[in-house]
Amino acid sequence: MNDPREPTAIFRSGPDECAYLRRRAADHRQLAEKSGEAHARSIHLRLVQLYGDRVRLLDLVLPDQHTAQRY
Repeated sequence: MNDPREPTAIFRSGPDECAYLRRRAADHRQLAEKSGEAHARSIHLRLVQLYGDRVRLLDLVLPDQHTAQRY
């Protein structure tokens, strides 16, 4: 039985996931720039880094569109 309080997982295609992560990174970059508190700014910048790392990892594991179409 599912717990109604538990969030439902959202599955996105590779390109959609990359776009989502880039948007989240951009949002946190803006929040870091606007933040007046050093701790909050540090958290937002760390999230920017984590989202960027995740995009780079997805770029490694997702097949190249041109390569996939040739084979």
